[in-house]
Amino acid sequence: MDNDYNTLQETEKKKKSGGGWLTTYADMMTLLFAFFVLLYSMSSPDPVKMSQIQDAMEKAAGKSGKLKTQSEVKEEFEEIIQELGIKKSTNIISDPRGVAIEMDGDICFGSGSTNIKTTLEKILNEAANKILTNEEDYRMVIIEGHTDSDKIPKKLQKIYPTNWELSAARASSVVNYLISQGVNSGRLQASGYADRWPAEASWFDVRSGKITDQTIAEYNLREQQKQKNRRIKIVFTNN
Repeated sequence: MDNDYNTLQETEKKKKSGGGWLTTYADMMTLLFAFFVLLYSMSSPDPVKMSQIQDAMEKAAGKSGKLKTQSEVKEEFEEIIQELGIKKSTNIISDPRGVAIEMDGDICFGSGSTNIKTTLEKILNEAANKILTNEEDYRMVIIEGHTDSDKIPKKLQKIYPTNWELSAARASSVVNYLISQGVNSGRLQASGYADRWPAEASWFDVRSGKITDQTIAEYNLREQQKQKNRRIKIVFTNN
């Protein structure tokens, strides 16, 4: 009887010790799960990064992927320029934000106007069809308006008091046109720079505060410089 009783006690002890370990483990896993749920609920998932991760996974799996690389975007811009025969009035550049196409103001708008010219319409149509209407691509597209340093004519000052208003209005016209062509408005940003970003100045020059009234005057001494400064730029960003 004593042996049976002792055996029964040992069995109960083993059950209790085993059950206690499992209970502690289950509690820990529950707490970890609650912790990660809390982290996720507090986070704001970046749609751009999510789409890039998904695209990278598809390419790793041997698929073509849905997002164009910066090199592919550049090639698309080059093809558009060649097809339309506008090499002399356009320029493809790279800056820290991504690939950009610059277009001379003369092919974009009339003097003091925000009405888009036919050549710019054709460029925007091609860009929308080949590059900008991918529903899986959430990267920003910045439309910049730039002017020379000449003052707005008096007859237009009631509408555009300075070059700031004119450059911003032109950038907005391009954005509105792209939206009408089916481009996601959430990706588009209109920015007017007036004469504060001359064509000869770099992104670093502008961001570091090197552009002053004196440098602007130097970048607008000749008519050729002014013509380069009057432009529209479309920047296809990295994120």
